Amino acid sequence: MGNMNAPKRSFAGKGFYIALALCLLVTGVIGYAALFRPEKAAKDAASNTTVVEHPAPKPAPQPVEKAQVPPAPAPEPPAEIEETMQVEDLIPQVVSPLDGTTVTVFSMTELLYDETMADWRTHNGMDIQAAEGDAVKTAADGTVVKVEDDELMGTTVYIEHEDGYTTQYSSLQADPPVAEGQAVSAGDIIGYVGDTAPAESNMGPHLHFSVTKDGKVVDPNEYVK
Repeated sequence: MGNMNAPKRSFAGKGFYIALALCLLVTGVIGYAALFRPEKAAKDAASNTTVVEHPAPKPAPQPVEKAQVPPAPAPEPPAEIEETMQVEDLIPQVVSPLDGTTVTVFSMTELLYDETMADWRTHNGMDIQAAEGDAVKTAADGTVVKVEDDELMGTTVYIEHEDGYTTQYSSLQADPPVAEGQAVSAGDIIGYVGDTAPAESNMGPHLHFSVTKDGKVVDPNEYVK
């Protein structure tokens, strides 16, 4: 009997140690799991976390400095005019030499029939018919440059004006009230209507009035408005 119980005790002693080893093994596994699981969980959490990147804030726009434009200089006041020119000073006064009826017009491009000379010819002035003795006036300010008895145009007065103009007054009564070198003003009487022009005697009392500009004949109607 004693010999049969000995193996049982031996087995029971070995079983104790086996059970103890298993307990230690389980304890080690549990400890290992407890030690390394938080680190793995942290890694898994880190790998599963979506990182949202926020764009960097844009810098605030800097105010643009406007170019400094220098102010325009103030206009200088106009120079004072010592004397104010009047319209009368700028435009020479020109008047009609005689109130009457124009019977022959100016014509230097077309021939006109001359009853006195019984032919066709040009006419370098205008003939104004009026009563014998009517006053003839100078057309503008000027100077008498000639008084003569012309063979064809009769008693004639020539007056020189500014800007190269010269006026001619023919078929006047003899002895006109002006003389060479005399200064006259527009509207002054320089003669009287007569019938002294042999080349226009068939017209009766009238004034033959003509105008030249720098020695060239011009239409009197362009000079006397």
